[in-house]
Amino acid sequence: MKIRKEHPRDHAEVYDLVKKSFATCDDDDGATPDYLNGLRGKSSFVPELSLVAEGEGGRLVGQVALCETDVAAPGAKIAALVLSPICVHPDCFGRGIARALMERAFEIAAGLGYRAVFLCGDPRFYRKLGFAPTCERGIYHASDAGKNAEWCMARELAPGALEGVRGTVDIL
Repeated sequence: MKIRKEHPRDHAEVYDLVKKSFATCDDDDGATPDYLNGLRGKSSFVPELSLVAEGEGGRLVGQVALCETDVAAPGAKIAALVLSPICVHPDCFGRGIARALMERAFEIAAGLGYRAVFLCGDPRFYRKLGFAPTCERGIYHASDAGKNAEWCMARELAPGALEGVRGTVDIL
């Protein structure tokens, strides 16, 4: 498997990949491929952090994108990243492709000076990848009225990056 930066010529194949992958989710509304297409045109999109995984014959088997976001903290905004979306072709589930894509993207992100990554996802999966619920740190998702959403998670790319940070993050 080869992990590389996504190119514009990949967009149609990535669209189909995202569609197939998310169709396996119980709560899929079919909007994720269009969401990704929309992200590419936003100023928060970081092209260097939009990666694909190539399988045999150059077929795309995975994708990840990270965009800039902020933690709105008292008196400041702290720059960070949001991971969304990430997917793996259904024929390739369980092969470590998602983990490899994330680790490569995080390596690049750290090299670009980013210090933390946020996401909304299943804690059972993402805890294994070093993520922890943000509510444990005093950082809350904008829609989390109860301030206990374990599905809003963060991972530091630099030790201590979120130490003492309190505030709100809005992850679409």
